[in-house]
Amino acid sequence: MESIWREMMKINSIQTNNVINAYGRQKQYAKGESESKQVKDKVTISEDAKYLSKITSDTDNIDKKKITEIKKKLKSGTYSINSREIAKKMVESLKGEEKE
Repeated sequence: MESIWREMMKINSIQTNNVINAYGRQKQYAKGESESKQVKDKVTISEDAKYLSKITSDTDNIDKKKITEIKKKLKSGTYSINSREIAKKMVESLKGEEKE
């Protein structure tokens, strides 16, 4: 009976060691995997985006007096829209015939 007990202890000891080793390998694998997945983000702004940012932030070309006048007309309800003039300007813009 004692020899059976010793054999069981050997088996249990081997199984325990296998479990501990497997756990250790899994822990190392998970650690290595998480370290390799840490990638830094990178943002690149295209030349077109830089150009758009520049022209939208350039306030030298804005007629503040005209904007104030339009705001007042909008608020009072007296602002009228000339749809023919808008359409004409759109066509000119598409053709590249813009006139300021």
